[in-house]
Amino acid sequence: MSRELIPIGIPVIDEFIIGIPRDALILIIGDPGSGFTTFMHQLLVTRAKTGIPAIYTSLDRPKSEIHHDLATFGWKLDVLPWQFNDLSPSARQKQSKTLQWEGDAVNIVSHNLFRKIVEYKGDKSIPAFDSVVNTVTYMLIQSSLKSVLRFLNEYSKVIKGSNGWHFLTMVRGVHGHDVENIFSHYSDVVLEFAMTLNTETRLYERVLGIKKLLGVDSRVFPIEFGKQGIRPITTSKIQ
Repeated sequence: MSRELIPIGIPVIDEFIIGIPRDALILIIGDPGSGFTTFMHQLLVTRAKTGIPAIYTSLDRPKSEIHHDLATFGWKLDVLPWQFNDLSPSARQKQSKTLQWEGDAVNIVSHNLFRKIVEYKGDKSIPAFDSVVNTVTYMLIQSSLKSVLRFLNEYSKVIKGSNGWHFLTMVRGVHGHDVENIFSHYSDVVLEFAMTLNTETRLYERVLGIKKLLGVDSRVFPIEFGKQGIRPITTSKIQ
């Protein structure tokens, strides 16, 4: 992993985080509704605007649903330089009625994703690119932890030299702290999104935690959804 740091491109947060290294494996863990997927899309869109393409693998959400989420913020999937691998249940059903997914999730993802990563690395016209596995939660439900960890080891190796960022998303609380800690150990960066209940307003509030990033102390950012995606609420509330 290169130690050259790249700013994430979100004001206020960039004031506290100098940047994320190239070839970094980034784990984003979040509560449902906390905005963790939106945040990942925001980073990908920000980088796409600078010409960085992405290989996007979706295991549990169809391309149409992701397209709808992007459109909420004016992000247009059809103009983004993303190579989309739709491995969601609905897409697999359309592709083949006989395709056996259960118990073979890791092999299917590995075949599609790794082949494209190697292809991109061999293309001199693509000096840098990102990749996404959204979500490893679905992969863990369909496959054994041991086989998913083998995938993670291979993924960590094949992304070297890509000069980009590589994302894993995970739904918090589904697999327990032990599994989350194992994935955190393998990852270079861990970002955690949570929903907290404000006892005074009785409303849920969203926070982004920088759980693991070399050279950066752990921090928590209260966040909200804006017209351009996720943003910190105020600098005064950042812990």
